[in-house]
Formats: sequence, C-alpha cells, structure tokens
Amino acid sequence: MGEAIDDYSSAYLVTAPRFLGYSFNPVSFWYLYNYQKELSAMILEVNNTFDERRLYFLKGTPSVKSEEERRKDPPPGRFKDTWPKDFHVSPFNSRKGSYKLNAYDPFSPHLSGTGMIDNTINLTSSKSHAKLVARVFSTEASSDPATLGYWAGLRFVAAWWWVGFVTFPRIVREAGKLFFRRKLHVWYRPEVLKDTIGRRATNDEAIIGSTFKNFLRHLVTNSKTEQPLNYISCIPSSPTSEILNPNTTEHPNSSREVIDLKIITPLFFTRLARHSHISGFLSTEILTNDDKDRTFYTSHPKLLLQLFADSPTTLLRPPTKYSSISRRLRWRFLHWLRSHRPTITVQSDETHQQQHIKTDVRHFSFSQLDCFAMNHESPIGKAQYLNAVTKILLGDLIAFGHPEIIGAAHYFLKVLASYLFVMGVKDRWNAVLGEEWRLQACEKVGSDNWCDFESG
Repeated sequence: MGEAIDDYSSAYLVTAPRFLGYSFNPVSFWYLYNYQKELSAMILEVNNTFDERRLYFLKGTPSVKSEEERRKDPPPGRFKDTWPKDFHVSPFNSRKGSYKLNAYDPFSPHLSGTGMIDNTINLTSSKSHAKLVARVFSTEASSDPATLGYWAGLRFVAAWWWVGFVTFPRIVREAGKLFFRRKLHVWYRPEVLKDTIGRRATNDEAIIGSTFKNFLRHLVTNSKTEQPLNYISCIPSSPTSEILNPNTTEHPNSSREVIDLKIITPLFFTRLARHSHISGFLSTEILTNDDKDRTFYTSHPKLLLQLFADSPTTLLRPPTKYSSISRRLRWRFLHWLRSHRPTITVQSDETHQQQHIKTDVRHFSFSQLDCFAMNHESPIGKAQYLNAVTKILLGDLIAFGHPEIIGAAHYFLKVLASYLFVMGVKDRWNAVLGEEWRLQACEKVGSDNWCDFESG
C-alpha cells in the first residue's frame, strides 16, 4: 500500500480468536501507533462468507487542515475516515457505495487506556442513502491475559468458546429473514477485484495452477519475443511473485517492459482447464468490460497475447508414446470430454482492424496445457493434472458444472469397491474355514458315509 512499516512503533489487533482450529471474523481491526504513541492509522480486514478478504488501510483525517477543518476534527481519542466500498460482503448490497468509520482509540491517551472498544461503521449506497449501521463495542472492562489466573482463564474460555461457531449460522439466519420476510433484492457475487484477496484454491485448482506456472516458465524461456513476465499467483503454497526471464543475451536489467500477470481468483485455473486455446481464453477475458467476471489482471494485454501467440509449436503436439495403455485411454477420454463440451469460441482482436474472429475449438486434439503436461511434467504431475482436468470437464458434462460432485462420487465408489472387496474376502475366508471344520468333524466321527450324506 506504499506505507513504510517503520513509521509505526506498535500495532494491536481486535479479532475473534480461533478455537479448535476454527474462526470466522466478519471484520478485524488493526490499530497502528506511531512513535508518539498516537493512533495514526487503522487496517480493517473484512471477510465475507465466500472465503474472500479485503484489507482497507485508513489514515484518518489529513494532517494539514484549515481552521474550519480543525473545528470538525474528532475529539482526542477518536479516529474517523471514509472510503469507497469495492468488496462484496452481503448479497443484499451491491459492491458500490462507501463506508464511514468512527472508532475510539482503546489505549488513549498515549497507550495508557483501559482497552475499551467502540467502533461504528456506516454503509452508504452509491445514491447517498443510508444502508447499514454496525457497531462493535465493549460491555465490560477488558481483561489482561497476562494477569489472568488458571481458573479465570478457564472460565473465560468456557463462557466464550461457542461464539465463533455460531457466527456463521447467525448470519445465515438473518439472511433468511431478509430474503423471505423483507423480500430484499439479491445481488449475485461478482469476482473480486485485483486489490482483493480471493478465496482459497481447491486441490484441483492448485494442481492446475502449478502446471500453468511451469508452462509459463517454459513459454517465456523459449519465447521469440524475449519479454520478461512477472507472474503473481493467488495460491499461498507457491511464491507470491516471480519474475520469469527469457533466455536472452541482453542484460537482465535491460529496458524491456515487464509484463505483469496477476491471478486474482483460483477460478482462473478452473476456466483455463475448460479451454483448449489459452490465448483465446485470455483474450476473451481481456476484451470483457465487466470487472465482475474477470479472473486475472495484466499490465500489457497486447504483449501478453503476443507472448502466447509466439509459443513454440511443440506445445501443441501430444506425445506419440504413452507410459501405459491405461494412461493412453485416460488421455483419450479427456480428449473426448473436450470434444463433447458446448461450443467454445476464440476471439482474436486485430491490432489495426477492430474485428473479432470466432473459431470453434472443440476439434482441437488437446489443449496447450494438456500437451505441456504430457510432454514436460513428472509422472506424478501428469497423473494429478489429468485427474484434476478430467474431474472438471466431467463435472460440466454430468454434474451441472460442479466438479466437487464428481469428487464425492469417486470417493463413494472407492468406499463401495473397498467394502465389496472386504466382504468378498470375508465370504471366501468363511467358506474355507467352514470346509476345514467339516473335514475335522468327519475325522472325529470316523464315518465317510456320514460326511458324504452331509455334503449331499
């Protein structure tokens, strides 16, 4: 955010703690103090129920003010700020509007206060209509964990452990009241903006993301354009940002512009897996004017598309040999799934002619990412990528676009197969034990005629 961390000597966080590994905080407050022990900034960490997060950095009123502005200043110990709303929190409010914060410094004056909290947030619509007033405040004197004894701490946990678990159910209950009783309009969730932290990636999206990053590294290294790429991932397990440089004789610090490619949401990888032509998918999202549906950001759209247009032809060729017949059949099944999806069009934006050429890409044998995975990924990486993409495409075909249904069905089939196998072994074992018991009984009786009669 362009701020120096050295400007702040201390910070305090007001949030709900985790209990048994679970926590849900609609909003958390960070209080930032300067070296004069004054509250000079705040960070509001806002979370929604879709596992998305937005950090708002607030500096309060400006430091240089006129006499009239000084008369309007908040009293000592108060912090006020107003900022635009750009994050989807509630389905009953759009992403437009503005917030206003009126907060009390819990440690005023000069970090010697008692820690009493009193924060009020006002939501105003884009038409300047009041929409919501939310207040977080203390009802009793605060307690210092360092001075709490064992039994006092145990009583505190016993009294408050359940609050975090009922926060989400309470939100759902109130949403039901607003929808069914008040008949409020519902705003469908847009994709997050580039300054927002998207949801956590699923396991399949993380696998496709890893393959895509390796694909980018190979593409930039062998590119004819010799254009460096700054790849910014949204998956926490991978580095946040990485500069991918081409194999060039120029000095690394040359004047060439660096292409920024920031993945905003893991949904990018799910959409990428559905497309056979990567440049077509990227151009479609670049040409859209609606930020509500965009999953990535790039600083140089034309250079990025040119990078993919100049990709080596080897990335479009599937291997001629496979490690096994079963592996070949599974890749052919993936090809069949791609060819039986609804029509996907590739739009190309000409530089001098504003024309969009639509091409049906269902006849493509494999996607560029498929060919890269088959030719360059490790055996484990190939298997993981194949499973992830097959699950997504199969979900589109028979599970209404929900790959998690395919995953649940696959898990159920594995459990059923394991159960049938165990029952089969059990029946066979019982049959063997029963035969041995019959032979032992015949030996004790000593009559072969009786054994023949029993077996008959």
